[in-house]
Amino acid sequence: MIKVTNRHAAKSLTDYKISLKVLENGSEILNREIPSITLEAGKDTVISVLSVLPKQKTGKEYFLNISFSLKTDLSWAKAGHEVASNQFALSGLPTSEIKSVSNEKLVVHQDGNLFLVQGKGFQLTFDKKNGALSSYISGGKEQILSPLLPNFTRPLTNNDRRGWKPNEMLKEWYDSKPQLVSFTINKEPSGLVKVESLYELIEHKAKVQVSYTINVKGVVKVDYALKVAEGLPNIPKVGMTCGIADDHRQISWYGRDLHENYVDRRYGFDVGIFSLPIAQFMEPYIMPQENGNRTDVRWMYLSNTEQQGLLVVADSLLSMSAWPYNEAAYKVAKHWNELKESGYVTLNIDLIQMGVGGNDTWSKVAAPLEKYQIKAKNYAYRFYLCPVKMKKEQVAKDWQDLKF
Repeated sequence: MIKVTNRHAAKSLTDYKISLKVLENGSEILNREIPSITLEAGKDTVISVLSVLPKQKTGKEYFLNISFSLKTDLSWAKAGHEVASNQFALSGLPTSEIKSVSNEKLVVHQDGNLFLVQGKGFQLTFDKKNGALSSYISGGKEQILSPLLPNFTRPLTNNDRRGWKPNEMLKEWYDSKPQLVSFTINKEPSGLVKVESLYELIEHKAKVQVSYTINVKGVVKVDYALKVAEGLPNIPKVGMTCGIADDHRQISWYGRDLHENYVDRRYGFDVGIFSLPIAQFMEPYIMPQENGNRTDVRWMYLSNTEQQGLLVVADSLLSMSAWPYNEAAYKVAKHWNELKESGYVTLNIDLIQMGVGGNDTWSKVAAPLEKYQIKAKNYAYRFYLCPVKMKKEQVAKDWQDLKF
């Protein structure tokens, strides 16, 4: 049941075409028009759409999009112009059937401070110095050019820089760098290889445990757990960052909208499957700053012109972004055209990032509202990494099969 209110000053809803779309795991499976409603200005009613909804399948996620558009040309818009829309979740997040893993064995050997995990057609490298996944060669192509490490900061926005100055108010998080305190790698009887790295930061007031589990197909399951002591300030963001192959500049994702969005800037940004080149995926603000984030990401695929790339699959909902620059470049450049490319694509895989705020841009009230800030407490999330060579349409069908 959907409540509809006609807020138009003069028009009856009989003047509008009503269209319904149903998405299954982000892909459209139904698109149809329903009869117009007789509803005068200022009135509301409730309509039922149950009769047109398809049967839901187990393990899939469903959304209903409703749109009101003009039937005829008017002085201010042409026929077909959309005047109102909304999206409704028909189910919860999709669930995946956890598949059994082959009992084939991976090969693990040490080369100085590097530990190599080898399987059919791939090799991963973990650096004992920083505990990070520092290389992933698949099909002869290097995927990781800058190590995957915990990250708690973002480039300052104008609201940050000129307004509430989180780099001062949340200084501990901006100044502290995770320090590796333990690193282990083990082959398990099941055939999996597990790597565990424990980091400390902020004078031992916070710890991050990152666990990598690799299966014989080369899929890497990453489990991240942050534990925080009392008394620390809010966190700019909770996540990880790495550098991936520089030619992976075509970005497809199942999440919110073509345009950048944040926890306090996402209402009206519908969930779906979208695709953009990285130049359009980012937002080229005159003064370089945080940009290009997408919220509620279920999967993101970054690929080259040969449709070969890296697929990230979430186990929940993530915030993700990508730039051909690293975070340090944003601190130096004063104008967008002064940004220097890093030679790789920075990929941010975050559980959450604080909002952008902006009640003003010059004082403490430029900060995000309290509900859009990130409290200093324990957080945990999981995602999967896998190099693939396939079209985005195939990714949209097969992404759940990565989970194990």
